[in-house]
Amino acid sequence: MYQRRTFLKKLSDSSLYILTLGAFLNQPLKGWAKWNQEAFQAKEFQKSVKAIYGSTPIESTDQIKIEAPDVAENGLSVPVSVSSSIKQIENLSIFIENNPLPLIANYHLKDGMIPEFSLRVKVAKSSNIHVMVQTADKLYSSTRKIQVTLGGCAED
Repeated sequence: MYQRRTFLKKLSDSSLYILTLGAFLNQPLKGWAKWNQEAFQAKEFQKSVKAIYGSTPIESTDQIKIEAPDVAENGLSVPVSVSSSIKQIENLSIFIENNPLPLIANYHLKDGMIPEFSLRVKVAKSSNIHVMVQTADKLYSSTRKIQVTLGGCAED
């Protein structure tokens, strides 16, 4: 009987250690991902763009393809696909102009990566979707209008 109690106590103690260790490992460590807090928390589209790209001049292009429905019945889940034929992309960002927080995604790309992304986004109200692509030399942009009949984002 004494051995059984000892065994159960050691088992419960080890379970507690494993749970504690698992909770610690579940937390992201600093430096695993770059986080541009200013850009993601900006409430205005232009401020968000400036936080990422500064005052770099933006050139419109048709080499960035944005696929999204012209009219989304529900803004809670709108499918968006982005691709580009521009070579040597370093950074790709997706913005929804009229959302409470306009920056949706910011991808840092390495050489050889294919810039094709598909995601579902929340859209607060009818707005432009902007995709910006940065290379070593220039900053390119493409825009597409999307109409929303039922908004998906709650404003603060």
